[in-house]
Amino acid sequence: MKSLHIERVGTGPVLVMVHGYLGGSAQWSAEMRALSSHLEVISLDLPGFGRSRHLQAPDHISGYAKAVLSALDELGIQRFHLLGHSMGGMVVQDMVRLAPERVDRLVLYATGPLGLLPGRFETMERSRERLKKDGVEVTARRISATWLRLREASPSAMALGDLAAQASSQAAEAGLWAMERWDGRPHLDRITHPTMIVWGDQDRSYQWPQIEALWRGIVGASLAVVPRCAHALHLENPVVFHQLLRDFLADPSTPAPSTAPMLTTAPR
Repeated sequence: MKSLHIERVGTGPVLVMVHGYLGGSAQWSAEMRALSSHLEVISLDLPGFGRSRHLQAPDHISGYAKAVLSALDELGIQRFHLLGHSMGGMVVQDMVRLAPERVDRLVLYATGPLGLLPGRFETMERSRERLKKDGVEVTARRISATWLRLREASPSAMALGDLAAQASSQAAEAGLWAMERWDGRPHLDRITHPTMIVWGDQDRSYQWPQIEALWRGIVGASLAVVPRCAHALHLENPVVFHQLLRDFLADPSTPAPSTAPMLTTAPR
């Protein structure tokens, strides 16, 4: 596979940010600005998405994981913190499975251990049907609007839809198949890295049982539930999101974020 498009800023320990279905490296622009004073932040476009839309997209999650690991090999980066959003959260779970010795800390953001996404706003099959009927742009804008609490009325809806619509038609279909076929539950107990799970309590893609399964399945995992946010909470409450990341990644002796405004933590 040809090289993925990569954005790289800052100095310090490396944080690799992996976007989800219909996402791209451009979604992390605010995070790269906010975190680059203390971290080297790398964001990339998965094959078939964003500025890697010209590349063939795998139809299985492990293919995306291998593509990211290969890109990091090309950069000469062996150790890193890892953040994955949505489908990207599945990708980073597979990266941990494939190369556990390379990962320091893990952030699982608005994601789960089962790619079928029970309780999602619509089934994968229905998304494929509508993709075939409506095409990529209409489907991308419709789906990306569900990631925001106010949907199309959100100030972020247009930019998010523009990014989602960059996906190739091949990738838009392949990503749905990749998610539906993936099940990371058998491997959760092998994740021994310090892990933080971040979730917006109005997420329409990942329901609480998915989040709870991650939290209970990964020993010692921390959980931050951000209220009044949906699937793209990094756009809806960036102040809290950035503080959570800073707290979690700053001090290796601290396994969880200390405090954050508007943060709730669910009881065990």
